[in-house]
Amino acid sequence: MTDVVMEAVNIAKVLGSGPAQVRALKGVNLTLRGGELTLLMGPSGSGKTTLLSILGCMLTPTEGTVHVRGACVSGKDSETLAKLRRDQIGFVFQSYHLFPTLTALDNVRLALDVRDDRNGNARMRAREALTKVGLAHKTASYPRQLSGGEQQRVAIARAIVGNPSVILADEPTAALDSENGQAIMTLLAESAKDAERGVLVVTHDPRLLPYADRIIHIEDGNIVREQSRDGTQKLREILERA
Repeated sequence: MTDVVMEAVNIAKVLGSGPAQVRALKGVNLTLRGGELTLLMGPSGSGKTTLLSILGCMLTPTEGTVHVRGACVSGKDSETLAKLRRDQIGFVFQSYHLFPTLTALDNVRLALDVRDDRNGNARMRAREALTKVGLAHKTASYPRQLSGGEQQRVAIARAIVGNPSVILADEPTAALDSENGQAIMTLLAESAKDAERGVLVVTHDPRLLPYADRIIHIEDGNIVREQSRDGTQKLREILERA
């Protein structure tokens, strides 16, 4: 059994107030383990993005707790949470969030700079991360000179360069064509092979099912079912026969 890198316990979240109040999450329990790629799937409005924001320590739950590497984050001040995000969590977003005035190399190195990791190895580590995602030849390119798939590869390099315990990816293939989407999921699956790292991908795209070790389905703020590695293998076999 691999180690638990992140755990959500009885997470509830109320958004809004008065007649407009919505209970977006209703006592969610979720565990991420090292060496696994987990898909969190559900329709629009199911609560998956709210849950991702809470797991990423960007949103505080109304009830429940989040643990990262066994440490409870409840009640931590904003500075402590920011440090935890920098050190333990890598983010990949649908819209890339690259700085347009920085090269690919500097966009990746920025993840080390915010950790105050500015030693002479920072550029080397950023270059190694870009090499891992197949962009060794694009280190000096600016985002406007990169395709959408290449920009998302830079975003993945930025997420992994600090060796986080968890990578949280929010619809990472939604803005990409099928070929680039498959390439991005292959990279995220490779990242999840590290026994010290768990990867969570939020999506509603069934084409991503073959990449998952585990699939969690959320509807109306509740986890309604979960499929393990064995269930995923059966899905692969069904898709291959289709």
